[in-house]
Amino acid sequence: MADQYPEGISERHVRGGSGRHVIWWRVGLIALVLAAALLGLLGGAPAPTTRVASAAATLAITTPDRLRNGMLFETRVSALAKRPIGDAVIAIPAALWRDMTVNNMIPAPAEEEYVGGEFRFHFGRLEPGQELALKIDGQINPPHYSSSGGRLRLLDGEGELAAVPLTTKVIP
Repeated sequence: MADQYPEGISERHVRGGSGRHVIWWRVGLIALVLAAALLGLLGGAPAPTTRVASAAATLAITTPDRLRNGMLFETRVSALAKRPIGDAVIAIPAALWRDMTVNNMIPAPAEEEYVGGEFRFHFGRLEPGQELALKIDGQINPPHYSSSGGRLRLLDGEGELAAVPLTTKVIP
């Protein structure tokens, strides 16, 4: 009875093999997935900064361009006034935030509204040389697994001062 093994286990499992049972394509596949992850192709890479300058202001956005489903992320928006801005408004296209949850926005805007397919956040007056630094924390909701994008804009009331094109790719 000592030679009896549980179902599915045989003498060759106990003795070990010559190593021929290793299927090399499996090892290669695992290596490819690990390499893609290390290169940031599956999300998790440092967030790039996109900067646009106009005569009125400089607008810079730091946000991930590739995210995994369910992942928390941070977006930083910086608007530096070169001339007086009566009402600094950050306009974010609704398509960019589809199936995303915004957990936090610091500082909080004085007023929020939805106009023409955009969420608009009013921050008041900016003097030349004054910077509006905005931090947005969000999360990708489970149904989202595609690309979304649009132009994040800095407005003075209704008039556009600067715009940055953004695309976010969500990987399941």
